[in-house]
Amino acid sequence: MSMEMYLFSDRRLDSIAAWQQAIDATGDPLQLSTGRPFAELNGGLPVTLRDRPTAFECNHWDAAELMAEITSVSLDHPWRFVLAFRWGADFDAGASAYLAAAAYAEATGGAILDCQEGRLISPTRAREVANEMERDGPRIMEMVRRSMEKFARE
Repeated sequence: MSMEMYLFSDRRLDSIAAWQQAIDATGDPLQLSTGRPFAELNGGLPVTLRDRPTAFECNHWDAAELMAEITSVSLDHPWRFVLAFRWGADFDAGASAYLAAAAYAEATGGAILDCQEGRLISPTRAREVANEMERDGPRIMEMVRRSMEKFARE
């Protein structure tokens, strides 16, 4: 199962270094990989959250096409660009994606569409979700592990 989020903007940051500067300005504990030019992002983006390596998918998509497909959410105007974020069951990957989206939205005046909440969210809300994932993820994974062990014994 994968989770998705879209970041709409009318301008792009020039590089991953510029995106990292936006993250650094917020004080969020996220480090993006600079191994690929920003314009070539298409798939997994390695990151480090605090001291933990993880990754989320990040792709440049056609904003007009995506907006035509989204009928359940009202967007305030036809955005020029969109970054698509996707991750699986890794809570650190999810938290990283939310932090990265929050900083990018603030730097570009963009809007974040959280597919799980089914609505546009603010960068502040994106950080709240990231914090919830970091806080609750280990406990949830421990519950899953225990359930799997119990199931295997039965």
